[in-house]
Amino acid sequence: MIRSNQSVFWWLKAEMKSNQDKVGIGPLVKGRRNLIAVLMGFFLPAAAMTAQASIESYTVNYGSESSPLVVSDLGLTDFPVSLSLPQFNPLQGSLEEIILTLSSTDIVGAEVLNETGSVQSYSHAFANMTVDVTGPNSLQTTTTLLSGQYSGTVSPGAPIHVGSTSGTALSSTQNVPSSGFAMYTGSGMVSLDLAGNASAGSFGGSGPAGVFFGGFADSFGSVEVQYVYAAVPEPATLCAGFAALVFGLLKLTRFARQG
Repeated sequence: MIRSNQSVFWWLKAEMKSNQDKVGIGPLVKGRRNLIAVLMGFFLPAAAMTAQASIESYTVNYGSESSPLVVSDLGLTDFPVSLSLPQFNPLQGSLEEIILTLSSTDIVGAEVLNETGSVQSYSHAFANMTVDVTGPNSLQTTTTLLSGQYSGTVSPGAPIHVGSTSGTALSSTQNVPSSGFAMYTGSGMVSLDLAGNASAGSFGGSGPAGVFFGGFADSFGSVEVQYVYAAVPEPATLCAGFAALVFGLLKLTRFARQG
């Protein structure tokens, strides 16, 4: 039968009283010293265990350097985009904090459209735009980029991208309020939506009539979720505490007999 901490304490005290009656004061002093060692060995591991928080983190990417998502390009966009991350399993412990981090690398580029019917030259093509990526709990990254100036030739037909500039935005970190923990808790996945927007910027360049200039914006990055929780005590930790208790009891009995 496993005794409670309080029961163990009073049992040890009774044992020491019995030893005092049998063998005198010498073993009793030794027994008290060993009692302190026993109790420290039993309670300190548990105290250290409860004081430490555990962290579990997951990261999911959107787009990539070689295949970024379109934020804005002649009215086209890949946003909003939905990302899935694992939920926190409540069997692991008590959830204390959820931290979300949004990171993005944004791209702004210049494009040229030729509607003259023949190949044309252009120069000084540029684009200046601000790219915003937003997520849940007020996550937001913002980057303003100037791309250009570019020169070259353009064939008639669809617009072409003539050059671009990329920049890494300052990461955005937010805590999920405790009222929102429910959607992040379970054994499945939680879905997070990201929105992308490119503010109206400035575009320009030099070319003959019928050659037009514009800009485009892309983005790629990631969302990370961190679960901070108080872990459920592992059986091995509890066994170590009981082992220390038993070892101390054996020493206590030994000293009492030697007295």
